[in-house]
Amino acid sequence: MGEKTASADVDIEVSPETIAPIHGHVFQKDIQYAELSDEAQQRYGKTVRGLTNRHMQLITIGSSIGTGMFVGIGSALARSGPLSVFLGFTFFSVFILWPLFMAAAEMCSWLPVRGSIFQFAERYVDPALGFAGGYVYWYGALMLVISDFTGCVSVISYWDDKTNPGWYILLTLGLSLLLNLVAVKYYGEVEFVTASFKIILMLSLLAATFVTMLGGNPQHDRYGFRYWHHPMKEYLEKGSLGRFLGFWRIFIYAAFACGGPDVVMMTSAEVQNPRVVIPRATRKIYFRLGLFYIVGTLALGIMCPDDDPTLLKSLDTGASGSAASPWVIGLRVHGINGLANLVNAIVLTSAWSCGNAYVYSSSRTLYGLAVNGKAPAIFKKCLPNGVPIYSLAAVAAVSCLSFLNVRTSTNVVLGWFINLSSVSFMITYMIILITYIRFRAAVVKQIGTESLYFHTPFGLQPYASYFSLAFAFIIVIFNGFYIFWPGAFNASGFISSYFGVFFFIFMFVGFKLYKKTKFVKAEEADIFSGKQSIDDEEEQFVQSRVGIHVPLYERAFDKLF
Repeated sequence: MGEKTASADVDIEVSPETIAPIHGHVFQKDIQYAELSDEAQQRYGKTVRGLTNRHMQLITIGSSIGTGMFVGIGSALARSGPLSVFLGFTFFSVFILWPLFMAAAEMCSWLPVRGSIFQFAERYVDPALGFAGGYVYWYGALMLVISDFTGCVSVISYWDDKTNPGWYILLTLGLSLLLNLVAVKYYGEVEFVTASFKIILMLSLLAATFVTMLGGNPQHDRYGFRYWHHPMKEYLEKGSLGRFLGFWRIFIYAAFACGGPDVVMMTSAEVQNPRVVIPRATRKIYFRLGLFYIVGTLALGIMCPDDDPTLLKSLDTGASGSAASPWVIGLRVHGINGLANLVNAIVLTSAWSCGNAYVYSSSRTLYGLAVNGKAPAIFKKCLPNGVPIYSLAAVAAVSCLSFLNVRTSTNVVLGWFINLSSVSFMITYMIILITYIRFRAAVVKQIGTESLYFHTPFGLQPYASYFSLAFAFIIVIFNGFYIFWPGAFNASGFISSYFGVFFFIFMFVGFKLYKKTKFVKAEEADIFSGKQSIDDEEEQFVQSRVGIHVPLYERAFDKLF
């Protein structure tokens, strides 16, 4: 019999069989991180693996394409110009998102555990980073929940601007909370359907751009790149510096509009067959999101004039829904009318789907913090279907900040939460990259990278992560540069731009001083705890599928996704 370690709700026996030999090495070490013990599971319950490959992909895409890509991007186009928008989203997708997706795939396919973002940071870097990172991400996800349901009200007010917006917030938020109460597989199905709508809409808009720019429009006008007469607009200054500042503003917007790696990590603990699904899904998710972000912004700049009077007026007056969509405005410019209601309906499902995904992520984050001893134990409580009920209730309570929209302009409220969430997500991305760099060092020291289940193409890791980390750091530091320009300072702008930074520093330093935590050395990092139980689950899943007839539609979805 091996050694036995016990802590609150954890009871694990360590033996040579528990931690399997890898390349001739057997690791006998204290286990500090693990799944809930049987006793704790009976008391609190636990989340379950009910998501499939297609669920994971569509939840991630659904959370990453919201109103920002259909409506809000009009502001970026009008203020920075089409080339700035295209280059900003391209740089962000290639130099920030790609390394993040690859890092997430390598870490989560090796150890797809609950609360992976902050548990990995605690294991591989410093417990203080795990604590601070968990709460920064939770706060950022909550800000996105609030901003997306505020966005829903903006979209609905295109049809009805008379009804008190509080009723629509109650309706959309209430539906999301009810959906998150059911088993995760049903939640996955709803997200699959709603995310499919926005994919169809995005592909249709890309096709419409290609056809109309070549003359396939009622006016038979081959307009091409006609609207790129001021591709990079000036901001704050004249000349090259002003154009650069206008371009730099796009990164803050991209941090809000682009995403996905965090959702991959949060869903990894509830996906079936994670060692196969996570690498496969991650590659496809990135290339699909890259298509939408890069090709989508290029197409938008081609179709919609950045100085169109209707676009500028919609920004000045705070027009709602598709009335402010540069896509709809662009179609109207070329004589294509009658699509506003259809686009508005799909944009509404898009905003709701995105908010719904972050209700899921934020509730699972709080649950993971509780399981890891970093939040009150009550938040570990799950219903029999695997839903962390009190974590969801906490998310519901904070989400009531959406009702600020009742007293304040929708665009003002939306602007607050966009800035607050953008910075917190950039900090989260930095934490993921730092964690991956230390994970990679631990793997090299202990078992060798050939043991991993997923390898980044072209051998670009960890170099890509170092570059991405430096890039993300610069974006965070200079995200509020406009505040410090002569005569431009305002307190609300400073708070919304840098609150996330101060919040992270406070949580990190406070926990480190209180707990006196130490930096984790690569040779001491725990890359094994919890792995054996996941290996067993994986083997049981594969065996359970032997001889099962898979319906035709499931096989079709499997090929497609």
